[in-house]
Amino acid sequence: MTTTATDPGTYRTTYTALWALGAIAFAGLIVAGFPFVGALAFFVAAAAAIGLSSQSETVLFDERDEAVFGDAGRWTIAIVGIASGVVFPTMTALRALGHVEWPLWFIHLAYFIAGLFAVWFAMVLLARYQR
Repeated sequence: MTTTATDPGTYRTTYTALWALGAIAFAGLIVAGFPFVGALAFFVAAAAAIGLSSQSETVLFDERDEAVFGDAGRWTIAIVGIASGVVFPTMTALRALGHVEWPLWFIHLAYFIAGLFAVWFAMVLLARYQR
């Protein structure tokens, strides 16, 4: 069996590869000392992926994919939640006792995690409201 440019698997692979390439370029160029170029590379790859999905008449993801994404999302939130529930209180207690000092990146991570769960909670409320 051969694949063609209009094969749903080809579209899905290209779409996923564009997002992955954008993320890798973003991180790699930031590490290399070119954050603006990294952001630009990510935006170009994201625009290409979004353009591909909006111009394609092919269904990229079906209900089976939705179930997989739902499971992955639940597991991600659970793991991040449990890890945060252990790490942040432990680090706070150790800092209060004078055993550790919070590095700057840890503070930013704490804000990100708090924001992530604020968005998640808002989405839970929205989903409940829509039912």
